[in-house]
Amino acid sequence: MKKLRTIIFILLASVATTSVIAAGSDFAGPYIGLRMTVAGGQIQGSASNSEATTSNGTVGGLFGATGGELGYTLPLGDSAGFVSVGASSMSGGVTIVADSNGTEPGGASNDATIEIKNHWAAYIAPGFAISDSAAFYIKGGYARADVNWEGDIQQGPKWIEGHTGAIGTKILTAAGIFIQTEAGVNVYDDVSFTSKSKGNKASGYPAIAYGALTIGMKF
Repeated sequence: MKKLRTIIFILLASVATTSVIAAGSDFAGPYIGLRMTVAGGQIQGSASNSEATTSNGTVGGLFGATGGELGYTLPLGDSAGFVSVGASSMSGGVTIVADSNGTEPGGASNDATIEIKNHWAAYIAPGFAISDSAAFYIKGGYARADVNWEGDIQQGPKWIEGHTGAIGTKILTAAGIFIQTEAGVNVYDDVSFTSKSKGNKASGYPAIAYGALTIGMKF
């Protein structure tokens, strides 16, 4: 009886191991999805006036956005691991108002409005299947966003670039439909601008932290 239990245990362990080992290939292939995102954007930096007085602070706001994602997943041999290569987009963005607390003669405002929008990223995402229908992954890659400057601003870039990083889970059905949850952050390079009216300068590091739900299809 003891030998029989041992044989049964070995067989069950073998089946379970085979299922997990083969699971990496279950996620292989091209995929496309619709993303729904809630995000918060901020710029952390400093500003100086004509008297060389410097102040530091953070400004930002929350926004919701939709977007898309597409890519291709490659299995790592006969293991439970896989690597996805793809791109994602996030429409919409955050509008940040830099309040100067002052006006020009005639009532013209010295405020500056900065809108960071239309985010997209190209990424590599290694992952690990914990079953034939569930997996987790980490993501890293390149990020870019458009910037719209309005108000009392002399100069500013039309777009910014940086890096993206995230961690997420993926649930796959037998029909190829998947549900993906993800939490991540886009950190962009330093941006700077100069006030038209006062010559004051400011610089900072924009960042977007987000949570995303993606529903899509693996082909």
